[in-house]
Amino acid sequence: PPDIRVLAWAPVEPDFSARFSCLRRTYRYFFPCADLDMALMDAAAQRYVGTHDFRNLCKMDVANGVVNFQRTILSAGVRWVERGGGGGEAEPQDPFRLCQFEVTGQAFLYHQVRCMMAILFLIGQKMERPEIIDELLDVEKNPRKPQYSMAVEFPLVLYDCEFQNLRWLYDREVQEFNVTHLQQLWANHAVKTQVLHNMLQGLDAAPVATGKSKGWNSTTVLWGDTEPPLRSQVSGFVEGVKARTYKPLLARPKCQGLEARIDRFLRRGRTETPRGPEARGDGEEQPPET
Repeated sequence: PPDIRVLAWAPVEPDFSARFSCLRRTYRYFFPCADLDMALMDAAAQRYVGTHDFRNLCKMDVANGVVNFQRTILSAGVRWVERGGGGGEAEPQDPFRLCQFEVTGQAFLYHQVRCMMAILFLIGQKMERPEIIDELLDVEKNPRKPQYSMAVEFPLVLYDCEFQNLRWLYDREVQEFNVTHLQQLWANHAVKTQVLHNMLQGLDAAPVATGKSKGWNSTTVLWGDTEPPLRSQVSGFVEGVKARTYKPLLARPKCQGLEARIDRFLRRGRTETPRGPEARGDGEEQPPET
């Protein structure tokens, strides 16, 4: 794929494992500000930090013998993406300005980051309070995951993996090729983004009827002056169809609990006795976070 490139290499020992030798991983999830409460989302993200049972914030992979859902989050936060890629300055709450959720941990569960982000979206829209994270992490009180949709996968980036005593080697010619290639990719996407933004600005100048009346004699107002403004930039960032009436997470139907899942798979002969790093929780579960 054009956006995947080998950047560097490093000599390693024969027993090196890219998965299990990794000390910590950092994920970034990018999204537009829209009308989200960024300060509230950032404060809520801090509640993820620490060692918790994340069974309510992942997709359980019991079929592969994963029954330990305790993971350690070292840092988490929501912040603005620094400008420097062009596009000019923007107001702090410009709905088109990009933000990112950055989370660093020793290991992650299947779809954990996408579930964490889905909850932050609900909090940013003020549909849930930040305390909902504490409720979901309290598996004694809430042992079964409420039914909710994950955040979509395309904004998620495995940004960094940290290893001990590795010296990365870069080739000058390869570096030049990669930088040139990625600059061209950026230019292509930046131009397309600006074209779409100009189209939206043009629609802001369109006169629309103020009420239900239609036709030549109706009173009009410029679309950009309508209240409240339409900000749907993040409406497609969560899977599934949005319900007309929001139902609080803890009032929703619950998924099958861990014990019931284990029993079901054991009866079907489809699960193995947990063993190795997956069972202990010191490695990234398979399949990888996407």
